[in-house]
Amino acid sequence: MERVTKENDPQKRDDGSSFSSLSEDLIIEILLKLPTKSIPKLVVVSKLLSSIIRGKHFIDLYQKQSLSRPRFLFSFDRECTRFFQIKPSQSLEAASPSSYTSTVSSFSLNLDARLYPLSYNVYPPVCGLICFQDLDKVVVSNPSTGQFLVLPKVRTKRKGISIFLGYDPVNDEYKVLWMTVLQTSRKVVSEEHQVFTLGGGAQKEKKEATWRMIKCKVPHYPVTKGLCSNGLVYYGAWSNSKGKRSLIVCFDVRLEEFTRVKLPDGLEIVRFGSVLMNYHSKVALANHSDLGKFNMWVLGDVVKQEWSKISVVVPSWKDLCRGNFSCIGVVSSGEFIFAPVYWVGPFCVISYDPKEDIARRVEIEGLGDNLRSVSLFLDHVERPIIL
Repeated sequence: MERVTKENDPQKRDDGSSFSSLSEDLIIEILLKLPTKSIPKLVVVSKLLSSIIRGKHFIDLYQKQSLSRPRFLFSFDRECTRFFQIKPSQSLEAASPSSYTSTVSSFSLNLDARLYPLSYNVYPPVCGLICFQDLDKVVVSNPSTGQFLVLPKVRTKRKGISIFLGYDPVNDEYKVLWMTVLQTSRKVVSEEHQVFTLGGGAQKEKKEATWRMIKCKVPHYPVTKGLCSNGLVYYGAWSNSKGKRSLIVCFDVRLEEFTRVKLPDGLEIVRFGSVLMNYHSKVALANHSDLGKFNMWVLGDVVKQEWSKISVVVPSWKDLCRGNFSCIGVVSSGEFIFAPVYWVGPFCVISYDPKEDIARRVEIEGLGDNLRSVSLFLDHVERPIIL
């Protein structure tokens, strides 16, 4: 594995004399006040700091603190470089969004204009980490710390692939699910399902990390990007079996097993029109949300597979929408956020508050010009995991 960081490590000192007189609780309290990007530098200061920073107790405390301060994560390309920029979501309500500081990290791409953007997909973040492609490379990043981990190359001769990132809270492990997609005149189905495991940051016994082949007993073709919730990764798919063609696939990150989730009668997964999102900690599916008027189905009970329907109508949509916008999710405050698919000029989003029935268009400052392949992710959690 190749680890990439944009920071230079200071010379390592193991005496820890500066902290020997402080209690561990006080050290943790001090560390919690530091920005996430500064924390990895401190692991080389002393063994004491390294032990605390890499411990699950501190990582969980930092994540809990971050949950009270929601962030937007932007990903975009500029001049053959993939940028990640974190901004406070409160900036949507502020009069001057540029007054807030933001965290920026970058990764140089092996850009191939013939394949762009098909081979540079960015997948939704999970518990502080994000996964993306750089041609045939799979890269895991902690955008809050500016670190990147290039995973070992997967051995395959096939070109069509799908990637999902999940987190197992029981074993404190991240897993990247990778599969090829076989397409013939008779069928389209995923094959060669493989998993790569990364520790959650806590100190554990070091093991050689490799891709492992796993079995999948649910024939399907992934269509949407994934949504990780409570140790399960959900994504929309098509099935080649007789009967209903569309389904939701649920991948258990800990057990590494696939199961089906049935959709309501008549509801289909649309390749470029279906989006899975987190709706008040529940899985929701929206279709064709680019018109300002759409239906959303919420999975209320995973075991019973019961769905409820919610209708959304955004007021003054034609006045707000200058371009093609689609709903990408709901923030913790309950507001629906619409991001542009195609746009001209500054990058903007549309925010809709269903309680007040008010919608507004907000320009996002500080991203710069000449942006390509922009992705916006909501309620990003900062977690000081060292890759």
